[in-house]
Amino acid sequence: MEFSGSTVKSLTMEDRMTLCNMVVEAGGKNGVVAADQTTFDYLEGKTSSSFEALYSDEAARYLQEYRFDVSKLEPLVAKPHSPDNRALARECRHIKIDRVYIGSCTGGKTEDFMAAAKILISAGQKVKVPTFLVPATQKVWMDLYTLPVPGGNGKTCAQIFEEAGCDTPASPNCGACLGGPRDTYARMNVPQVCVSTTNRNFPGRMGHKEGQIYLASPYTAAASALTGFVTDPRDFL
Repeated sequence: MEFSGSTVKSLTMEDRMTLCNMVVEAGGKNGVVAADQTTFDYLEGKTSSSFEALYSDEAARYLQEYRFDVSKLEPLVAKPHSPDNRALARECRHIKIDRVYIGSCTGGKTEDFMAAAKILISAGQKVKVPTFLVPATQKVWMDLYTLPVPGGNGKTCAQIFEEAGCDTPASPNCGACLGGPRDTYARMNVPQVCVSTTNRNFPGRMGHKEGQIYLASPYTAAASALTGFVTDPRDFL
């Protein structure tokens, strides 16, 4: 699946990673965004190897082409028990939740935590449900403690999360995204309802087979943590 268009070009590398990460959940084998200056800038300092950017042929044939007007899109969630069981976040306001999980390769990047922190800053409130934070990498973990959040008066994500009553950021790991043994950090060992920034919500994916997982963006996850219900993040923006 190849993504293009003015909106895709405006995305950061981390945004593009999220988009391509979810291709597998849509039945694809690979997600591609054509390399551009954003790509080249991202690679500076990350590799000393020479490389050649490859692009689709102008005459390439595609099985199907889809066009979306992003100005008409709204925050979505994926309801249990499949990533394609989508619904508008605002249509799920009645869903009471037990916990929030922000992390994984899909939703645990630096920009993801920055997004969640912005919601908490805007609200100026404490979370109403346990909120677990699992950075995707060691660098992301360090960013949470060192990078100031825009609009946060110099505070870092870690400081904002602590003030909001979230759990202390865990060491980088897959955490409860893949379930794992009962002592896995943030695993659902009892039937609960969780809003998660991970990429899969199949039965048992985060632990208990009767657990219910609502996949969402970091914005929606943070907003939901503040209310205790699935929440459209625009309520706080």
